[in-house]
Amino acid sequence: MRCVFALLSPLTEEDIVGRHRRGELDMFNDWAVVRRVDPATSKVEVRYFNSFPVFPAVLMYPFVAAAGSALMFKDAQFVVGIAGLGPALLFLALEKLRRDGRNPRSAATNAALASLFALGTVYFYSAVQGSVWFAAHVVGVGLTCGYILASLSSARLLWCIVAGALVGASFHTRTPSLLGVALFAYESARASLRAPVRTDGSLSERAGDAWAKLQKQQLVTRWAFFAAPILFAIWLTFRINQARFGDPWEFGHTLLNVVWMERVKRWGLFSYHYLSRNLTCAFTLLPIVNPVKHPENVARIQFSGMGVALWVTTPMYLWLLWPKVKGALHWALWLTVLPIALLDLTYQNSGWLQFGYRFSNDFAPYLFVLLAIGARPFAGLFRLAAGFSVALNYFGALSFQRHGYEKYYWAQTYTVPTVDGTPGLQSATYPPD
Repeated sequence: MRCVFALLSPLTEEDIVGRHRRGELDMFNDWAVVRRVDPATSKVEVRYFNSFPVFPAVLMYPFVAAAGSALMFKDAQFVVGIAGLGPALLFLALEKLRRDGRNPRSAATNAALASLFALGTVYFYSAVQGSVWFAAHVVGVGLTCGYILASLSSARLLWCIVAGALVGASFHTRTPSLLGVALFAYESARASLRAPVRTDGSLSERAGDAWAKLQKQQLVTRWAFFAAPILFAIWLTFRINQARFGDPWEFGHTLLNVVWMERVKRWGLFSYHYLSRNLTCAFTLLPIVNPVKHPENVARIQFSGMGVALWVTTPMYLWLLWPKVKGALHWALWLTVLPIALLDLTYQNSGWLQFGYRFSNDFAPYLFVLLAIGARPFAGLFRLAAGFSVALNYFGALSFQRHGYEKYYWAQTYTVPTVDGTPGLQSATYPPD
C-alpha cells in the first residue's frame, strides 16, 4: 500500500514510476512532491511522500511485512475487517452510560443504536471502500469510540492515559479529532467531585457549588495523564514533518500534486471561503431528479459527486433537534462536536467524491450518544427514519464507485476565471440546466 511505502522512506520518481508500471501504486494520486537540488551536482531530485496522517499505515505495517510486500497485502480486506470495532466500542460506551444511570435506553436499544450507526450512516459506504481516504475514516471512528469509552471511565487514571493516547492516535489519523477534548474535560471534572452537585438554584449557584466540591489536585492529575500522550503525538508530528519536508509546520498537504492546489495557494487549507460550499454538501444538497425522458446511461435519480445532506442519508439526526433531556453531558458532547465539525466545514476539500458527507465520520459517534441520552422515545416515526437510513446507506455501500452503477452518480469539474483572472478548477454539485 502506498501509505506504508511512503511512511518508511521517500519514494524517488524512478521508484514510483516502476511501481506504477507494475500496478502497485498510482503515481498520479495525491502525493506530496518535494524537489531538492543537490548542491554538488545541481541535479534536481524529486521525492514523493504520503501527506496523509500515518497511524493507519502504522497499523497495517506488520501485516505488510508478514505478506512480504504491499502488493501482496489485501489492505481493503483489512479495513473492512476492522470496521466493526468502532460500532462495538460505541455500544460499550452506551452501556457504560446505562450502568451509570445516565442513559435511559435498554441494552437492546443501545445495540440497535450502535448497529444503526454502522449501517444507517455514511460510515457504511466509507467502511467498504478500502481505499486510503476512507481507511482513515474507519480507523478514526474506532479511535473516537474508544476515546468516548475511555473518557467515561476517567475516574481511573489508567483510562485517562488511554483516552489521551487515543486522541493522539486520532490526530495521526483524522486531524480534526484533536479538537474533541471537551468530553474528557467534563468527564474528568465530574470524576473529581467529592460530592454530587446541587440541581436546584441558578446556573451561577450550581457552578459555584461544583467549584467548591471539585478536588482540584485530582483534576490536574487527570489532565496531566490525559495530555502527556497527546503532546507526545504532536511532538512526533513535528519531527516527522521536519524529517520529510525540512519544516516542522509543513504537513505536506500544501505540496500535494492535485488539481485543487491553486485554491489552496489562494485561500489556504482552512478558510471561511470554503464554508458555504461545505455547508451545502453537509446540510442542503439533495439527490438529483432527472426528467422522465432521460438518456439510458443516466438514472432517473442521481447523486452528486459532492454527496447528499446528512439529514437525507441519516434522517435519524433530526431527533437531535428536540431532546427530551438536556443535562451537563448533553452540552459537553455538543462542545465536543462543534469544533470538530467547524474545522471540517472550513477545509478546502468538501469530501468529493462521496455518497454522503464523509467528514461527518469525525463527529457522528458523539451524535449517536446524544440520541441515546436525549431520552426521546424511539417510536414509529423514528423507526421509519431508521429503516430509510439503512436502505439508503446500503445502496450507497453497494453502488458508490462500483462498476455497473455509474449512471446513478454525477460528477463534473470545470475551469472558470478566478478573482484575479487566472483559471481555476471547480467541482460542480449539480449539472447545468
